[in-house]
Amino acid sequence: MPKIEISHSKSDHFRFIKNPQLLFAGQVVDESLFYGPPQIHDFCEILYVVEGRGEFTIAGKKYELHQGDVAIYNPGIPHEERSMTNGLFKVIYCGVDSVHIEGVPQGMLLPASVEPVISCEKYAYKVESYLSEILRECDSQVLGYETLSTNLLMSLITVIYRIVDVKHQFQTLKGKNEIALRTKQFIDTNYTQSISLKDMADTMYVSQHYLSHLFKKELGDSPFNYLISRRIEEAKRLLSDSEAPIHEVAAQVGYGNDKYFSMLFKKITGQTPSAYREQSKLRS
Repeated sequence: MPKIEISHSKSDHFRFIKNPQLLFAGQVVDESLFYGPPQIHDFCEILYVVEGRGEFTIAGKKYELHQGDVAIYNPGIPHEERSMTNGLFKVIYCGVDSVHIEGVPQGMLLPASVEPVISCEKYAYKVESYLSEILRECDSQVLGYETLSTNLLMSLITVIYRIVDVKHQFQTLKGKNEIALRTKQFIDTNYTQSISLKDMADTMYVSQHYLSHLFKKELGDSPFNYLISRRIEEAKRLLSDSEAPIHEVAAQVGYGNDKYFSMLFKKITGQTPSAYREQSKLRS
């Protein structure tokens, strides 16, 4: 076999500025009725569907995932998962922290402009293999498992970007849409506060009209609608996980008027907050 030399004069456009940290790895095996309630993390998560199909709600948007699909959760993104199959449902997942990829905001696995659900297609076997090996290394905890797990994780993320590059041309994503991304991060950090479009625009040093146009163009919705979706997703989590009165839930997600909150919640979800809480209890 001929020797293939690496040309160092032509640099690779994909680079880790900081090596990611693997927090955990796990799997859901042979569950026909799987449900993961609304949750939000301060770290990233990668989830791969090995078998079956499921409905995932990510940042207020519903996605149907099939075998060979991967879901990527950036920090602060609300998500909810449920199986949609009469047969078996199997997923492998891992938690990731301290990631910094050149051209991508620090702490994020994917730019906000990229859809969080990706069809792996011809790379599905690689994604499944890397995640399976990560799981085995974490389970064994033999000599060097942390080093091997980190290397496998970096390979996994690199392959995911190889898939992303086919559809989005990663080089064109680098450094792009910084105002839209920073606005999204501002909302994710301050959504429980009383913030307006003017507050967002002033923070970014741009006009309200320009910010609305840019945000919708790059992220598919207006900043105000994204703020509402972010609050409602957090409210769903609070309603599922706590017994706090409705007015307290409303206050915790940035609404001082609980009647307005209830009206908005029903408009978006089709249920009152109380009805949603009752249904979530039945599911669990």
